[in-house]
Amino acid sequence: MKQPRLLSVLTTTALCLAMGPGRATSAERLESEPLRVAVYDVAPYGNVTPDGAFRGVSVELWRRVAEELGSQYRLTPVAQIDAILAGLEQGRFDAAIGAITITPERASRVDFSYPAHRSGVAVALRKEAGPVSALVAYGLVAVELSSLIAGMLALLLAIGVVMWFIERPGRSAATTESSVVTLRDGIYWAVVTMTTVGYGDKTPKTPVGRFVAIVWMLGSVALVSLLSASLVSRLTAEQVESSVPFTESDLVGKRLAAVASSSGAEYLDALRLAYAKHDTLQEALASVADGEADAVVNSAGALRYMTTARFAKTLRVPGGLLAPAYMAIALPEQSPLKKPIDRALMKITASPEWRSLEDRYFGK
Repeated sequence: MKQPRLLSVLTTTALCLAMGPGRATSAERLESEPLRVAVYDVAPYGNVTPDGAFRGVSVELWRRVAEELGSQYRLTPVAQIDAILAGLEQGRFDAAIGAITITPERASRVDFSYPAHRSGVAVALRKEAGPVSALVAYGLVAVELSSLIAGMLALLLAIGVVMWFIERPGRSAATTESSVVTLRDGIYWAVVTMTTVGYGDKTPKTPVGRFVAIVWMLGSVALVSLLSASLVSRLTAEQVESSVPFTESDLVGKRLAAVASSSGAEYLDALRLAYAKHDTLQEALASVADGEADAVVNSAGALRYMTTARFAKTLRVPGGLLAPAYMAIALPEQSPLKKPIDRALMKITASPEWRSLEDRYFGK
């Protein structure tokens, strides 16, 4: 009887040694104490309200995961992603939730769960609006159409000269106050006829002059329509171009900003593009709103939420993503929580109730 008992003790000891003291201690602690969960303090994924409550789509997801696991937990807000990663590496946190994008650099330091949110890297730009920007837009379009405008002005002057030459004194049987007497009268008549105003204070009297007037009236309608259509189509094209998704090549030559150690910063580092580092997303967006930078690169969900909430009048987020990505729950390497959390996430994120909740935060 003593040999089997001794063999059992030796086997248990060998298993504990194989697992390592850290893993065995971690597993025992996870069963006896609340989980220490870091919340990356970025809305709308996870943030603390003025009354001290935690809210956000990642917080909602974690509460459901913890319920599936039957685990107690304690949430701790953390403002910097580096502090979260270091806390996981040093064993101060058992998990981390929020706007934590899976990136190669982070995956080399910590483990990630099954993807919790679909995301990606996007850009925020200054919104050009108001009467000044409208005037600038019209001016730029006018420059582009300068050849058409110059041709119309030249034709207008030519018609004015032709009408004066036909209607000048001596060519008409009777000269009245409404006759085209001078070159100035001819040009004036051509302008008011082209703009379809037609005051009638200057009119041709000769048969040839009236024939030219008919041709000019019909031709000027076509010319004005052509100019109007060109202006509208070019301005419409500019609006369409502004809604075209921003691409990687569009970043070149711009003054860029990003939150230090964020997924946006890692993306710009991979492209070897220089950028100004900020402590928070709000600071980075404010730098664009104030004209200190041209664009902010960050995770799409947080970027759109912050832009809509605080910079709706000055900033915009073009459609599309610079690069697709996924967010997940970050865990210490070889965490015993990974498999049960993965199973819980697969079940929760596949449910219609969860998709409905995500729509309330991000829209469909």
